[in-house]
Amino acid sequence: GPMLAHDHRAELSVRVPRGAAGDVEGGVREVVEKVDGVAGVENIELCGVRPDALDLYVDATATVAVDADIEAPEVHLADGFGVLEVTVR
Repeated sequence: GPMLAHDHRAELSVRVPRGAAGDVEGGVREVVEKVDGVAGVENIELCGVRPDALDLYVDATATVAVDADIEAPEVHLADGFGVLEVTVR
């Protein structure tokens, strides 16, 4: 059957390419959902956005559904491309 996913409330710092589809929240969702083992990203609250020439550096809080067999979601998420820092509450 499908893997069970556990919801984690996570504080994230994410690098979103400028010109990513849609809005900043959508960019954060896109980056985090690309990480293996992430089933979904909900309830994104933006805490800060710092642009540079190529990217937006976004601090956000989000509910991230992560496959239940991932033992250290914080570490696993932080390994994702474009994910700079993660704190799971």
